Amino acid sequence: MLRCILCQKRRTRNDGRNKENIIEDVANTKEDANETQAEKSEEPKQELCYEIKHSEEMGRYITATREIKAGEVIIEAPALVVGPCSGCALICLGCYREVDETNITKCTGCKWPLCSSSCPGLGKYTGHSTYECATLKAITPDYNDIEDLKDSYQALTPLRCLLLKKEDPDKWAAISAMEAHNDIRRARGDIWPMNDKNVVQRLKNWGLEYDDEEIHTVCGILEVNAFEVGGSGANARALYDGAFLLAHDCTPSTTHTDAERAPGRPLTVRAAVPHQAGDIISLCYAYTLQGTLRRREHLKLSKFFECACRRCADPAELGTFASALRCPRCGSCVLPAAPLRPAAPWRCTACAHVTPPAAVHVLLRRLTDEFEQIDANDVLGFEKFLSKYRNVLHDSHYLFLSAKHSLSQLYGKVSDYMIHQMSEEQLLRKIEICRDLMKVFDIIEPGYSRLRGITLYELHAPLMVLTTRDFERKTITKENLRNRLKEIVSYLSEAALILGFEPRHSAEGLMAAAARDALRRIRTWERFVGKIS
Repeated sequence: MLRCILCQKRRTRNDGRNKENIIEDVANTKEDANETQAEKSEEPKQELCYEIKHSEEMGRYITATREIKAGEVIIEAPALVVGPCSGCALICLGCYREVDETNITKCTGCKWPLCSSSCPGLGKYTGHSTYECATLKAITPDYNDIEDLKDSYQALTPLRCLLLKKEDPDKWAAISAMEAHNDIRRARGDIWPMNDKNVVQRLKNWGLEYDDEEIHTVCGILEVNAFEVGGSGANARALYDGAFLLAHDCTPSTTHTDAERAPGRPLTVRAAVPHQAGDIISLCYAYTLQGTLRRREHLKLSKFFECACRRCADPAELGTFASALRCPRCGSCVLPAAPLRPAAPWRCTACAHVTPPAAVHVLLRRLTDEFEQIDANDVLGFEKFLSKYRNVLHDSHYLFLSAKHSLSQLYGKVSDYMIHQMSEEQLLRKIEICRDLMKVFDIIEPGYSRLRGITLYELHAPLMVLTTRDFERKTITKENLRNRLKEIVSYLSEAALILGFEPRHSAEGLMAAAARDALRRIRTWERFVGKIS
């Protein structure tokens, strides 16, 4: 079965914060050993709540062996290998943050790029290990050709896998057990030649003697099974034992986080919704805020299969209408007649007007290009996009969902739209946007999902400001005030619970702390309205 996942990316970046850790120190060798020891000295493993199954259609996958509650940990495993994403910018080999090309810190051992001499990833197998440093000492990077240096990063994660054959045979064995789909990839006219040029030949030019087929297999394992990891601004991918067995579904039943600062950079997979014994445990390998055409195209091109899940097979995408267009004749919904057949026509649900699939593809490409030109902090730009195409796209079309998702976080946080400066109209607009998103998230990312947690937190803020203003103007009854506060408390409580699963120092972890703080402040209102909950 094909397994990988793309973390849902933000359109902003954060700078890394580093600790003292010098690569030449003997302490680095100890740190590698300590990190490995931390994995081996964990508490005794509890009995698994899942079992591995196999089918001709799905390959290996896992199902629940008992009832699993929402929020319960299903899999928790340290990384087998971590490395740069393919096609990334110039990044630090220790922490994967982008580095300034005009001011590069060079590793004192191998001269390859770092963020600083105190990068926390130095000497760790999850970053720039001592054995990688020793290998790269003989491969001096050419800082006069930055573009070629960037291209060379495509070979680094495969190299890290291959180095494990000698440095950590157990990890190598776990990686080797993963599916590479060499036959499918070899038959493709793009992937195999690209890997041969960017990885196989690169490693040969570096004087590293590995078998061509073995290198291609490692490339396939990474393409099929790797998770993109890290917060905003990171450019890393990782392989995890166990987690690669999760089945794909465009409405996933789990959520996951990786603890960037913890030894071994463990991945935690939790149930987003309750599972019963026998239920397939799934995640989504694509971006859930995409329409069926885009998701299936991504899965076919990069994960080598055509998805036929319930959401993909339903023209209305489980009632979300995330791909629906507006009929140019009557304004009703235009949906694909057969969403699993890209060449099928699109038809209006009211007047039977037919739109050729080629016309749909051209329209979506043009609108996507226009959408992607909007600056990440441009509130008016996103609002104008929504207004301009309101008669072309359905209200919950995936391009509109993406615009609303951005607006839900921009309103209240950027210049000219700070939360306490916003007008009543703007506050109501933020509430409307958040509620629109929640209707869709409750279907495509149900339960304890990161998207729902963030949106619940964003929803509480305008409600709280409006409630405070009404209270100060004395235009709200005591009963209405209590009801509004109960609603806000419910949103904050769920947001704090969901986002509390995220690493403490991540953006979502900090948002969880802010939600808990807001809940404490709301308790001070009880002297006016009595007990809220």
